[in-house]
Parts: sequence; structure tokens; C-alpha cells
Amino acid sequence: AVVSTQSTGAIVEAVSCGLPVVSTAVGGIVEVFPEDFVCLAEETSTEALTKGLLQTIERIDAGALLSRWELHEKVKSMYSWADVTRRTEQVYKECCDGMTLDERLEIQFSRGPVAGVLYCIAYAISFLLLAITQFLQPEETIEVVPSVYAGGKREPGRSNALGR
Repeated sequence: AVVSTQSTGAIVEAVSCGLPVVSTAVGGIVEVFPEDFVCLAEETSTEALTKGLLQTIERIDAGALLSRWELHEKVKSMYSWADVTRRTEQVYKECCDGMTLDERLEIQFSRGPVAGVLYCIAYAISFLLLAITQFLQPEETIEVVPSVYAGGKREPGRSNALGR
């Protein structure tokens, strides 16, 4: 895959599928991704990206890149939905810890005479629905979904339920 703009998600998806990636050094790509994930082109010109592709092909032929399965497993260990969820929850908790409902509604109301009232109504309804949901189904009673793979890990060459 060739990535020439700031698109870390595209790189993660491509590498997760076992594809070597050629990219430019934009948007923190150098800082975020290990060297074996991405071959960096010097600039966004056609010549530079072509040179990056040729270097990547040479690395593949020389066996210097990880296999598709190894790339997938490395991405899987670095980026998981459980980790994304945990980090997202942490951000929300840091933003909202210690705030009362009154303080939250005041923030919403400050958005303007019409929009503020609408935000407050929507926020109050959401808060009420959350309270009702937590009362009817306390968090402690919700089962954690087990992994669909034996032992929580899919083995190379084994097909999934779709036969892939």
C-alpha cells in the first residue's frame, strides 16, 4: 500500500492485512510506527514513492521484512479494541470526574440561547436513560464476551467460521 498523506489508520489496516507500506514521513508516522511497518519515501513525488516501492520490493526479495502473519500479529498486539476502549474511557473519566450534573448542564447551556437549551434537554435525557439503564442492568451483571478463538489467539492457517 502507498500512503502519501497523514493517514495512520490506513497504515494500521494495511499492515494488519500483511501488506508492506510505503509512506512519506508526515503526521508522526516516524514516531508512531516501527521501522518494519513502513518504508519511508523522502517526499510525495512520484519518483520518491516509486523509489520507496522498489526498496520495499528489494526488502521482500531479500527476506528482510516480516511475514504477513508476523505483521498481523504485531499489529494485533499493538492495537486492540480493548486497548482503544480503555483509553477512550480514561479520556472521558478525566474530562468528567468530579463534575456534578448541574456543572455539566451549565457547560451545555453556555453554548447559546437556542442551542444551549437543546443541548441541555438532550444531555438530561441521555443522563436519565443512562441512570435507568444502570438501574435495570448494573454493570456488575454484564458478562464479558469471550474470545471467539481457542485460547484467545487465532493460529496461522486456521480458518474462521466463514472458512477464510
